[in-house]
Amino acid sequence: MLAVIALPAICFAQPPGSCKVAFTGKQPIIKDYAKAYCSQFDNDSFERQALAAFNKGNHKKGKTECIVDVKNGYVKYTAPEGDALRSIEMCYWNCDNKNEKLVAVNTIDSSMGFDESFLTFYRYNVKTKKMRQIETPFDRNPNAIDLVDQNTADKKTIEMVMTAKNEDANKFQPSFSLPRVGKDITYHMADQNAIPKQYQREGKLIWDGNSFCHEN
Repeated sequence: MLAVIALPAICFAQPPGSCKVAFTGKQPIIKDYAKAYCSQFDNDSFERQALAAFNKGNHKKGKTECIVDVKNGYVKYTAPEGDALRSIEMCYWNCDNKNEKLVAVNTIDSSMGFDESFLTFYRYNVKTKKMRQIETPFDRNPNAIDLVDQNTADKKTIEMVMTAKNEDANKFQPSFSLPRVGKDITYHMADQNAIPKQYQREGKLIWDGNSFCHEN
């Protein structure tokens, strides 16, 4: 497994593998994790733009929107980039071992005409107060065919999705959504018009207290 789930057409700058999380209360809140992550990027980066928006709080103007939900441990920033939209969302989970929290960062880019998703995970250690980038904590990485309802789709559609290669395959790949409410990650086909909607299904990755497994 890789530390990052990324579609081939995307190329985002990557921060160092670990970073310190500064906070003032008894434990970090989502804004503290966002600050630790976004502060690693250059001043003119989208991540720094998002951080400034998170510091401002909830607001919306035109296609630009910022969500800061401290209670549910979730932030999201969406803004236009040219004719497309780009988003970054973050959330975290409390691990069962009490000593760690899992932090997820999801960047979504629509410049190709569909939602390409770039997902990164960190484990935060309550003793060291550091976020450390980790391997993707899934029992297996979702595939394009997971998003096809094989009970209803015809053979031609199934074969098209399974045999697509390189850039042609990107539109069939999973695009992730982090949970603002609840604990499970959902994913859908990057281009929701790539195959008939009645042939598509949404996938779910279920939180088990330490990592994620596919729904049955």
